[in-house]
Amino acid sequence: MAPLLLDALEYQEALYGGHATGIAAINGGKVTVVKAAGPVAHVMKKKPGIAKVKGTCAIAHSRYSDNARDNPDYNTDEMAHPFTSDDGKLALMHNGSITNYRELWKELEKTHKFKSYSEKVDDITDSEGAVHMLGDALASGKNMVQAFQAIAPKLEGFFLLAAINADEPDAVYICNWHQPCYLALGENEAMFVSSRRGLRDMSVFMDRVYQPPKNSVIRLTRTAVETHPMDQDRNVPQLHMNVFQARRMIMDTLREEGRKDIRQLYYELHPEGWASVHNTLSNEWMAYRKDGVYIMNPYFEILEAMAEDEDIDETIDYRTEGGIDDVPRYSYVLG
Repeated sequence: MAPLLLDALEYQEALYGGHATGIAAINGGKVTVVKAAGPVAHVMKKKPGIAKVKGTCAIAHSRYSDNARDNPDYNTDEMAHPFTSDDGKLALMHNGSITNYRELWKELEKTHKFKSYSEKVDDITDSEGAVHMLGDALASGKNMVQAFQAIAPKLEGFFLLAAINADEPDAVYICNWHQPCYLALGENEAMFVSSRRGLRDMSVFMDRVYQPPKNSVIRLTRTAVETHPMDQDRNVPQLHMNVFQARRMIMDTLREEGRKDIRQLYYELHPEGWASVHNTLSNEWMAYRKDGVYIMNPYFEILEAMAEDEDIDETIDYRTEGGIDDVPRYSYVLG
């Protein structure tokens, strides 16, 4: 299980990750977590046991952090995902950015210990509060779906949360507002990833690969998918990208600006370009962003298609970020 998940992370980390790597699995009724700062290859050398983690189900995470990119003190092993609840029964990972985490932390630290806290920066990761909120909701008598439905309205910003619970050793739960997510279902097996690149080794073995609804809570097992509404007060916007216009815009930008990594290219086109190809105004696009709406998989998949068509050249460049020398990032130039 662990090698499969690590491969899936490695296929995706050059998109938007690589600052830290971690796995959590349920085995024998207990949650095991192995994690450290650095991309997959780095962590496998630092903590080779990560490739030997076994269990009935597992979650794995590749972290990207703007703070860690600019300051290595924000990239400690303790700040890597997944995070565990105080009783050790829950493990949770988070994609995105919870913008009101300080407010939540201030209240939660009265009754919970934050393992990601660093005295050097006097801060935590924005994600760890969610596992404590989930644990408190379960302690009040809710099941996992109800617990996610209870905490989601309290979270602001961008988020997909995925969790495992030692009391349910065959289930993975996904709570997604508007982050990238694919589900892959096969015979007695199931998997989720952010980008379909992560399914490179598995897609041929799966009967169905699809993007589940946004604003949903999902219970994923080997044989079934249950989908529930997450937050009835959130409305998923109907945004459709003009692919032809987007491809032309990307090529024009690379022609004028030269080589860009995947993040630089995205922000060269933000907000005016992305608003235009989605047939909306810049202020409306920014309002969507403020509400946590994140349009990334269509962008990733256009770049992948353009590389396959040889309109652009795709390479993986390595750079120093978060105190790590070998962080990978996709870069593009005209073909």
